[in-house]
Amino acid sequence: MSGDLRQLIREVLNEELAAFRARGAPSPAGAKSVETVAIFTDTDLGAFARRVLALGRDARIRADIEAGRYEFRLERAPRPPGGVAGSAAVSGAPASFDRGLVTETQVKALAPGTTRIRAGKSVRFTPLARDEMRKMGIKVERTSS
Repeated sequence: MSGDLRQLIREVLNEELAAFRARGAPSPAGAKSVETVAIFTDTDLGAFARRVLALGRDARIRADIEAGRYEFRLERAPRPPGGVAGSAAVSGAPASFDRGLVTETQVKALAPGTTRIRAGKSVRFTPLARDEMRKMGIKVERTSS
């Protein structure tokens, strides 16, 4: 796809999403996004903090986090041998989305090295999000919920 055409599509989508948000359209009732994180070291904690800051740039996601519609859960994995984990612990943990629409911005804000996204049956991805996932080598695992 031509770079100019791709940029035009991105601009149109951004304008339409901004208009949608400006109308104050609420998230679907009960819709939640859940992201699983693994935090074992100071490096992991720093990566998680940067991730939350990146998500906060999007007013809609920030509102969802504040309202409890976007949750973070700790991965229940055992500590690596020796009790020390590197940044791979955060990057190896799959992101998780239970419902809603996943955008390119959300994909770009994933922890570096993320290779999997767990997505519920009702989760949809924008075409730009799918392109970004393809570029980043991220695979989608569908869950039954």
